[in-house]
Amino acid sequence: MTLLLPWFPILLGVGLGGRLLGRKRGFALGFLCALFWIALVSASGGSAGPDVWRDPWMLATLIAGAIAIFTIGGWAGETAAEGNSTGTETRGIAVRSADSMPERDRTLLEQLCAAMDRFDDWLEGHRSDSDPWPQFDEFMRTVLYHWCKATHVKPYRLLSEGEELSPLSDPDPFTEVKRLSARKGIVGHVVTTGRSFVAGDKTQGELVCGLAVESPDPIAWCFAVKQGTTRLGVVTVGHLDLVPERNRELLRAGERLITRFWCTLEETCRSRSAVMDDPVSGLYTREAFLRASERSLRGSYDQGEPVAVGIIALEGVRALNDSGRWEVADELIREVSGELRRKLRVDDRVGRFDGSRFVLLLRRVDSELASLIMSQLVSRLAKVCSDEQRWRGSLEVRCGVVGSGVEQPDLRSLISRAVAQCHRAREENTPIAGDLGPAPVLSGSAS
Repeated sequence: MTLLLPWFPILLGVGLGGRLLGRKRGFALGFLCALFWIALVSASGGSAGPDVWRDPWMLATLIAGAIAIFTIGGWAGETAAEGNSTGTETRGIAVRSADSMPERDRTLLEQLCAAMDRFDDWLEGHRSDSDPWPQFDEFMRTVLYHWCKATHVKPYRLLSEGEELSPLSDPDPFTEVKRLSARKGIVGHVVTTGRSFVAGDKTQGELVCGLAVESPDPIAWCFAVKQGTTRLGVVTVGHLDLVPERNRELLRAGERLITRFWCTLEETCRSRSAVMDDPVSGLYTREAFLRASERSLRGSYDQGEPVAVGIIALEGVRALNDSGRWEVADELIREVSGELRRKLRVDDRVGRFDGSRFVLLLRRVDSELASLIMSQLVSRLAKVCSDEQRWRGSLEVRCGVVGSGVEQPDLRSLISRAVAQCHRAREENTPIAGDLGPAPVLSGSAS
């Protein structure tokens, strides 16, 4: 016990020191601690001390203990070195794994970043377009080609009725717009179920593959565009320059990328519509009309085309509002707005100027032709307003119209002059007044 009591804590200390110092220094520490233990035993009193060198049994124990102290120092140091080497090697493997990313994954990440940057730039340039969807059609074709070499891409928007799909691109004016059924064929299957179709994928079943074979146009890939559970549209791809069944993850990533772009544009258009469209009439608000008409006016002037501005006032709407019949007044405004939208051309502009007045910008018409067009509009609106039993009040339609003539007046000047003509029509008790004098009220439809 005299030998063991100091030996055991020295042995533990050597093991801990060797663990921290390494193999070579562990052996040195063990040698020094072994000498310290021998000196400590030799200097102690009792049955040990100097007599230990004369007792063979105690001498053998002393030597064995010293060897154990020396050995444990080197052993603990060697274990620590192996542990450090393993840790360094593990970190090296992790670093090498991060640095040696497969070339395909690196390329995919680069394409993803490029596609997102391209969409941000595209959206910034087209967020104010009156109809950005045809340009978005071209943008999608470019993205899918760079993403997976997809060609013959045809995006379709699901119409509000949910029965037909309409192409996003501008229709050819000389051909009939080709719409697809949202309930039939492989496209109808994708829209209805929300599951994508990839040619050659046997897990889809023979019946689904049979629907694709029966399609009039070859379809290599088809996927639905969804916002939650709502179907927004579908995209068909006629050809893929890769093996689809070996690139399912790539195609799935492309589907989600296009869906995010589509939904972002949808939300952008919805937000813009909430700001630009009057909630009752659905026409441009006054501020939105001024912005859109400024662009149209500059385009007409650049091409040397005349323009005309008309103001239509509904007399009697204020009386409906003052008497608390707001629903009736809103119904009247909606019906009049519908007539204006149906009878004006695509590149004309129409907005709600204030509570009972509407403003119109007519392109490529002079004052005389504009007077005829506005006369036809006033005639149709007068028929709507003449039903006193329905509106429970007397309503009149007044109109003022002016043309740009050979000059190029600004938009506000044209509107001010049209408002003045509308006031003159009221003072003279005539339905329409223009800068060429009173215009006859004609029957028929506006061109």
